[in-house]
Amino acid sequence: MADFETARRAGVDEPAGRFETTDRAKAPEAWRPARAPLEGEPADAAAQIGRGARRDRAGAPPRFKLSPGQVEALQRAAGNRAVTAVVRPVAQRVAIKDPTMTETLYNTSSGGQATANKYTLNPRYEMTRNGDSGVTVTVRIKFLSQKRNSVDPKSPGAAPGTPALGTLLDYPAEIPANDVRVEWAKQTAEGAVKNWNGRLSFVGEERNLFSANTKKRLPVTFVSVAVFGPSEQADNQVIIHPPSTVAGSPGQPIDAGNWYMNKGTSYSGDDKVIAAHEYGHLLGIPDEYSQSNEQLNALIHQAAPSSAPSARAALDKATVERMVLSSLMSPLLGQLNAAMPTITNALRAERPLLKQKMAAAARTGVLSEDVREALRTQLTAASEGKLAPSVPAVVAFETTANFSDRTQAGQGVESGFSAAALGTQIRDAYWNALVAAEGARVGVAGLGAVSINVASSVSATTATGGASAGSAAGVAASSIGPAAAPGLPAVLPNTSLEGQITALPGTWTAAGSLLETGVTPGLFAAKMLAILKSAGAAAAAPLPPGVAPPAKLANERALFERAYRMVSNAATGASRQLAAELVSTTMQPALRSSVTDLQGKIRAEVSRVMSTPPAGVAALGPADPNMTAMVAAMKKVLDADKAATKGTGRDPLGSGVAAPAQDVTYSYQGMMGSNATRALRPDQFRPLVNKFNSKLTKTFEKRFRGEVK
Repeated sequence: MADFETARRAGVDEPAGRFETTDRAKAPEAWRPARAPLEGEPADAAAQIGRGARRDRAGAPPRFKLSPGQVEALQRAAGNRAVTAVVRPVAQRVAIKDPTMTETLYNTSSGGQATANKYTLNPRYEMTRNGDSGVTVTVRIKFLSQKRNSVDPKSPGAAPGTPALGTLLDYPAEIPANDVRVEWAKQTAEGAVKNWNGRLSFVGEERNLFSANTKKRLPVTFVSVAVFGPSEQADNQVIIHPPSTVAGSPGQPIDAGNWYMNKGTSYSGDDKVIAAHEYGHLLGIPDEYSQSNEQLNALIHQAAPSSAPSARAALDKATVERMVLSSLMSPLLGQLNAAMPTITNALRAERPLLKQKMAAAARTGVLSEDVREALRTQLTAASEGKLAPSVPAVVAFETTANFSDRTQAGQGVESGFSAAALGTQIRDAYWNALVAAEGARVGVAGLGAVSINVASSVSATTATGGASAGSAAGVAASSIGPAAAPGLPAVLPNTSLEGQITALPGTWTAAGSLLETGVTPGLFAAKMLAILKSAGAAAAAPLPPGVAPPAKLANERALFERAYRMVSNAATGASRQLAAELVSTTMQPALRSSVTDLQGKIRAEVSRVMSTPPAGVAALGPADPNMTAMVAAMKKVLDADKAATKGTGRDPLGSGVAAPAQDVTYSYQGMMGSNATRALRPDQFRPLVNKFNSKLTKTFEKRFRGEVK
């Protein structure tokens, strides 16, 4: 599944049952140990093996397990190559059929918390060793057609016996040869492995008795083979849904057993990246997104070296910090709205200065040759041929004698500096800064980048009537500033966001200020030109069928009127855009600084509560009681979540343990997580490497390990 953060926010869940197959691998054959030859038996090793070993189910050559002493004796007598050939011939190709695996994902929601579902994986593939040149892992995928139930059985009017959403209906059928899904499936399957190839190598060495060991590096090539016949042999089965079926709609989530040509709006990832993620499931690699604190710590333990220190404490601190920030976002925005009249009044007070500067920029910018050339080109195209000679003079007149720089600049500034426009612009910019901070990834030692996903149940605690509403309001007031009152407040803290923003316009009169560098003839001309080009492209676009093209300008009066509108609209638009950009450039540093300062205060208080020894508390300075209360409340929530899932590991439901709802989940930002990156880790391939070591290594080879780049 790709773009999981988008899917999570949209409420898209993966259904139970990733695959149709449920075969389990049987235990490998046991081999009898070596014994000394009996009287009358041949004394050579080959004869011993013939008597002492059994063939496996597939009739592979017999393998015989010698003791270390016997191996060394044979090495001395015959050498590695001869002993390998006689004692343990290498099976070059093996079919892997692992037992069914399960995984738990917290990818549904109930009451604002993340709730869990259980899913199954049935790894099946073929592994081939190509001598010492490499290893090939092949998955044969059978692509078929089958519909899923898209009717919620709990919805009004649902027929009795309606199956669960996403249930496959009837029986899978062959996709017609001329169906667009056939070629799409081939290309998608081929593209999926491109994201895996060149990444993994098996690294090991062969023991030599009389010389240094032979180092070996076997690059692993992944292959997916598409088959379409219902009776054709395959490792896994995938249903391809046609373009008419939209992924992410009710009952239509993308998963390892269901691929979609039409991703809709729930999945923004590339088809081949989505397929690459699902291909990983066919190899037996589970998902690494929508996991609880307990699950993520189990994943960290799996990924990090055994000597690495535990990352639990650092992760818990980062989690509480993110919970506090997330719970404060709405109160902060509400406080900013209350302070907005003071802020917008301070900005609007500088309109006369801005209009004067804008008019000067417009007066020179409109004379740009690029602007005039764009006007001439478009007016000529819009006019009858007889008016072409008049176009240059009309353009010259409308950009000089008939151009009112004060009027156009004034209208643009008034539009960009209206209280409503300023309020929306500042509010959106601040919210985006908060969202960026809330969505920032956390680097976890030994694992990599992780997203911390805070459920709406956390922010509900600071809503009106919530347990932490009062504390959150106190933090918001100290961070943003007091609510607006008639006239300026008596006390406006300079450290508050309100105090910082209202002070910024006063800097516009200084030499080299943002007003001086942000409103210039060159910038004005560039804005006018962009507006004219956009209008020209729209006019030149093909018309819908049946729509007649507009009539050409037939006389000079019409030509003058069109030229005046074009110049006026472009100049007013340029003024409005430059005014808005001036506000944005002025505000952004203050907004980012405010969010950064808030995060610093949160971090300091979390450290005070969670990791500072008593002797070091005094050095942190006085605590903000509201922030202290917020941190304590969020830590209590996290502690309760951790206690509820303690000991459940990475697969709570698979172990038969209840999986209580969680207020925070985590997503690894790699190939098998949210797909935000193509990152892979060696530990993800440990089962694959173990299969290679148990089935495809030679007698004198040490165990191989996986290396990823």
